[in-house]
Amino acid sequence: ADGTKIELDSSGNGTIALQGNVRIIKSDGEIIYAGSDAKEVSYNTLNVPRGSKPISLMLSDGSNVWINVGSSLTYPTAFAGKERKVEITGEAYFEVSHNARMPFIVQHDNVRVSVLGTHFNVNTYEDEVAERITLLEGSVRVNKNMLSQLLKPGQQASISHNEINDIKVLNDVNMDEVMAWKNGKFRFGENTDIGTIMRQISRWYNVDIEYKGSINQ
Repeated sequence: ADGTKIELDSSGNGTIALQGNVRIIKSDGEIIYAGSDAKEVSYNTLNVPRGSKPISLMLSDGSNVWINVGSSLTYPTAFAGKERKVEITGEAYFEVSHNARMPFIVQHDNVRVSVLGTHFNVNTYEDEVAERITLLEGSVRVNKNMLSQLLKPGQQASISHNEINDIKVLNDVNMDEVMAWKNGKFRFGENTDIGTIMRQISRWYNVDIEYKGSINQ
């Protein structure tokens, strides 16, 4: 919040920063926010650049987030008020601690995902054709402008970048494909197009892909 930048790869284990009453701890690659501070809410951004690897984050409420490469998450060091709100670019997987009095909100532009406590994946990469919210456990409500959809486990909300108001709900989604990145793997179905494959390669290995001619395979 004060403009300080911490390079996580070169930081050792232990407390790497102190903000109010909240300690920021690095432990075997995980970033943990410990403590609470009701007096002052300050915001941090964890950025995972292209060519890096996914990182796990434990927020002050005990919720766990895995952040994919080419992504960032902005969040308060401690939650206060009526909701727990974070903002995302790129992709992240959330395991949210249940708190009926304080809903957990994930925001990206005008798309808003609201939960009480559940497991879900959010993919908001700008170079993909759509934003995708995939529910693994519990329930989430997806809002865009005036539209709203409630998801059940196994469903995925697809929101086109190009259409102003549209939330498509897909059933029978292959969860192994959606969650492969969290386990450090690529997993593609037989209908995956070459563009989707190469966009993941581009982010993970920090390379730019150039196409000449049309590629339909």
